[in-house]
Amino acid sequence: MSSLSPGGNGPNRLDRIRYTLSDWKPRIVKSLLALVAALGVAAELIEPLGNALKGQQLLGGSFAALIALILFDAISESGSKEVPGVYVFADRNNLHDEFREAFEARRVRVDFSGFTMETLLEALAVPLGKMADREVRTVELKLCLIIAHLNLPMGLPGGLVPAPRNGDSDTTKYYFKDSQANRERMREEFTKRNWSKLKVMLNQAQEKNPHMTISCEIRESPQIPERKVYILNQERVFTTPYGIEPDSIEWRGNRFEILDTPGFAPLYGRARYIGWDLRSKSRSTKQIAEHHMECHRNLWKKLADIKPERPVISDPRWTRPRRQDASS
Repeated sequence: MSSLSPGGNGPNRLDRIRYTLSDWKPRIVKSLLALVAALGVAAELIEPLGNALKGQQLLGGSFAALIALILFDAISESGSKEVPGVYVFADRNNLHDEFREAFEARRVRVDFSGFTMETLLEALAVPLGKMADREVRTVELKLCLIIAHLNLPMGLPGGLVPAPRNGDSDTTKYYFKDSQANRERMREEFTKRNWSKLKVMLNQAQEKNPHMTISCEIRESPQIPERKVYILNQERVFTTPYGIEPDSIEWRGNRFEILDTPGFAPLYGRARYIGWDLRSKSRSTKQIAEHHMECHRNLWKKLADIKPERPVISDPRWTRPRRQDASS
């Protein structure tokens, strides 16, 4: 989890001091090394200076120990310095912490790209509850959500059919293909159900906090997402790849083999979620964050005019409950 000041306005005082020391430490070490080298050369060329330094034992064991200490410190720090603004999470609870922190701002914006919004709802549950109970100072919430269009053929999520056996191998191999039944299951059990849940959550927040401004829109994309993207307040971006997993499921009384995309991110190495902060002092970190945000922004803009012929979500914009309109 990052250490930002309340409201998500940047690193706290302790982190700023730490970053400042980290920035200046290499310069100090280089300056000391240069001074040591200069003294050594001067001692060889200028006899009185050399005699004085020897008299102070600066060219003896203590001086050598000082040089060794400086070199050891420089070498040990060069490989362990963390880049500010880079996040590596092994647990999705860390991502939820980032959502809660983002909702400390007065104006909150969440951009998302993925299949069915399942993990997004989990991350929004606590912050939306706090908004409803006015435990945070948020006055405006904007959600821009891109989801996969599941009414056209696709290979993932898809179906699996046994492939002909090859040689003497006992291992069953499969061909992947589109599965209309699996897409129907994804639409009914996940996409539509999650949209209904999100609308209920927004309705409750608006009902309890009628003066708050809420906007939410879903746009369906023909592009099959390779990973989920979460962008918080146009400042931090987090991504996690989708997995690919064979599975056997039952749907409408029939059992069949599918190729699934696990909704809860698999662990690759020690990382489950990776993030970058646009406010980082590291140029490469800022450029990576900007890259992901611009990709999402470009897709969001294009999907404003490119729509599915048969959308999965028939009402892609959340609207304020009527009873709230009547009482306002």
